[in-house]
Amino acid sequence: MASNSRRRLSFVDFSHPQVWHKLVEYTEVTISLAKLITDFTNQWAKICLGTSGQLQQLVNDFRKKTSSEVRGKCQLGGMMYDIWESLLLESEIEAQSLQQVACVMEQQIYGQLTNFINNKTLQLSIYKDNRRDLDEILSKGHTFVNELQNEYAEVYNTDGVTTDADVIHNEYMLELTGVNSLYAKYQHNILPELLQEMEKSQLETIDTICQNIQIIASVLQEYHEQRQSSFASFVVTSTTTNANQELETYICSIDETNDSSTLTPVHVQFESFVSPVNSNSRIQNSGSNNNNNNNNNNNEQLIIYATPVIQIQLSSHCKETINRLKDIKKEKSLLLAIVNPQTSKIPVKQHKDQQQLDKKILDQISDLMKRKHQLRLIELEESVLLAQQDLLKSRRPSMSSNADNGHDAHKRHSNNMKGLWRDAFRALKTSASSSGSGDNENLSVS
Repeated sequence: MASNSRRRLSFVDFSHPQVWHKLVEYTEVTISLAKLITDFTNQWAKICLGTSGQLQQLVNDFRKKTSSEVRGKCQLGGMMYDIWESLLLESEIEAQSLQQVACVMEQQIYGQLTNFINNKTLQLSIYKDNRRDLDEILSKGHTFVNELQNEYAEVYNTDGVTTDADVIHNEYMLELTGVNSLYAKYQHNILPELLQEMEKSQLETIDTICQNIQIIASVLQEYHEQRQSSFASFVVTSTTTNANQELETYICSIDETNDSSTLTPVHVQFESFVSPVNSNSRIQNSGSNNNNNNNNNNNEQLIIYATPVIQIQLSSHCKETINRLKDIKKEKSLLLAIVNPQTSKIPVKQHKDQQQLDKKILDQISDLMKRKHQLRLIELEESVLLAQQDLLKSRRPSMSSNADNGHDAHKRHSNNMKGLWRDAFRALKTSASSSGSGDNENLSVS
């Protein structure tokens, strides 16, 4: 129904955490409106079998519900709400509805719209869970860096420049580089992708609402020829609705009711290296929009190759990073083969047990969204490892074998912070997998 006209603003422009709840609220209210239309259609079909007085009461009831459950929560204009009010008015005039309208509404509108609402409700729930997972990862990254910063300062202030202090220094810089890369990946890629998917789902909801209202008007027009002119005009009006314009109406209202700071691009707040030599001095990350440049500019303070022990530690870390990146590449290939929209399609076929088919499709949609989220988590982990790998390569000297001299010291530091990222991402991916254990393992591919 809606044309692909370009909007001035979109969900991506409102990535600020302070307006996230407004996007969720708008989506919830739109789904509530779809539920109202679904209930309205079902009850109207039954009331059409009764008297015109019952139909009049139904219209009054839903006007009150629209006022309290939709307009009472979100004061908006727009064609979507206008044609809904027009539909109520036409229904009031059509108090003497014909009985055959009930059968058409039950089959063409109520059943299909109920399944659609279930799908969109599930998708919204998953989007909220995904955003919560991503925020948790950012919080853990900040915590990791703070812990290593404090540990580094404590070791240095206690023992001075020692092998242990150098080891902690390297661990601190590796985590600092990885966290800053994660922040950049999240802000510039992961979060915009999530918001774009959420916006696309919202556009589908708005389109479906307007299409079903149009169908209702078309049914009334067909079975009430005496008012054909009125309903024909209503159908034309409902056909001109534009989901992009409806969404922009709400987004612009956010812009008007909030201060301009919410529209200001959110700058990535990179973590900074804090030297224990002077607690008041900081090695600032210049150019916050390019994390790779930060790493190159601060190479002199990043990695210390003081002793063979340090060389052994860094060599081991480099090997582990390379192996994990290989595993990530395989995992991404498998997930991309599933979530690729060109290869992953959900077939819509007639089935004897319609409820079973609807449940199967719902499970497939849920599984696809969860796999997309797993792919996002893998990409975040990959950004951390790639940044750390670049840091190690940028200053990696010839690490000749002096392993025997520092074998014991290396073992003391084998259980350090380098595995925490992998464990954190693995825990989130395991949680996502366990929550969908009842879903289908693979989507149908056509």
